[in-house]
Amino acid sequence: MSQPKEPNRRDFLKRTAAVAGAGLATVKSPRLARASASERVRIGAIGTGGMCNHHLGQLMKLKEEGLCEVTAVCDVFSNRLEAAAAKTGGKPYKNWKDVINSKDVDAVLIATPDHWHAPMTIAAAKAGKDIYCEKPMTHWDQLDLAKQVVEAVAENKRVMQVGTQFMSDDVWDLAKANLAKLGKIIHVQSSDCRNGPIGCYSPKSNDPAAVPGKTLDWDMWLGCDETRVPKRPYEPGRFFAFRSFWDYSGGVGTDFFPHILTPWVSTLDLKFPKRIVQAGGQYYWDDGREVADIVNMCLDYEGGPTVMVLGALATDQNLPWLIRGQKAAFEFNGPSSPLKIVPEKAAGGGETTELKGKQHWDTIPHWRDFLSCVKTRKKTRSHEELGYRVMVALSAGIKSYRSGKAMTFDAGSGKVCEI
Repeated sequence: MSQPKEPNRRDFLKRTAAVAGAGLATVKSPRLARASASERVRIGAIGTGGMCNHHLGQLMKLKEEGLCEVTAVCDVFSNRLEAAAAKTGGKPYKNWKDVINSKDVDAVLIATPDHWHAPMTIAAAKAGKDIYCEKPMTHWDQLDLAKQVVEAVAENKRVMQVGTQFMSDDVWDLAKANLAKLGKIIHVQSSDCRNGPIGCYSPKSNDPAAVPGKTLDWDMWLGCDETRVPKRPYEPGRFFAFRSFWDYSGGVGTDFFPHILTPWVSTLDLKFPKRIVQAGGQYYWDDGREVADIVNMCLDYEGGPTVMVLGALATDQNLPWLIRGQKAAFEFNGPSSPLKIVPEKAAGGGETTELKGKQHWDTIPHWRDFLSCVKTRKKTRSHEELGYRVMVALSAGIKSYRSGKAMTFDAGSGKVCEI
């Protein structure tokens, strides 16, 4: 999708592995917002697996600019914890409640498996910490907690960024500023298709150094009552490839789709879909995983548009990114590419024009946005209210796929139900 010289999310995520979390506990009362805008933001990282390790590398670069420092790291796997502490100089913790209660932490990075995102975010907000949480904002089957995340952030006057790095690209600003040229918006599409033995999706993944009761706290990773995850005996694949199991993730539907759906929800200011259908299947990978290897989701919004997103793990042939209007269409080559405005012949035609942005997507600008908002107390580019609207679509999509039924969303009750 991206040009060769631009950041490539596909390659970027191939280098990451599964991340680990920890257990839920009571927290102390909120701290006041940071007193001085000139201070470094002190960050505590929870879940120091592959994705977090990438974040820590970026944060160490931002530390050199005086913007932040990593003061705490936490993981249930001692090998990861020790490596993160050595890399950052942050104080190591085995229990994440100690991180969010630390007076030396202003903001937390939550890079655990999905089932811990909401419980940790809510607790961190109540403890007075600002939050950078990896996508998806919550587990797909915790939609009620997604709403509680929004409420906790608002009630405690916190700043939150969801880790959808595509949102740091200014091509979305160009699109929003030129929407009137499209006329009535009818249809939107995007995709993220990949092919190959991606380790964080392989149930055969293992590290013999992870030994429950010695180097790994498996019970804390599960969380059970706090996370609604069933208690199971340890299986290496569930720990290292959690994205392939419904208990902890929605696979492509919550790994890839937040990145390729959030820009549309933000740019077009979409609220909640009225009809959601998700189809696909497990056509290639027969290795013990539960999730599909190709997924197609269609979202119908009241009065339009229909939004279609496609994700795959067994083909890398992508769709063009498009916003189709009655008068013209926006054509993208994915994020970090020029925006082409293609007039419709039926609306008079005309020449195709091209607009180029200046800020290409990457992890560092996404962090810059968050760190700036921690100081200004403004909303981030991928804030929690946007995250909630996206989670409604993601949750409904997976429920549609698993049930074979079309779904709708009742905003009054906050529940997804069959049509």
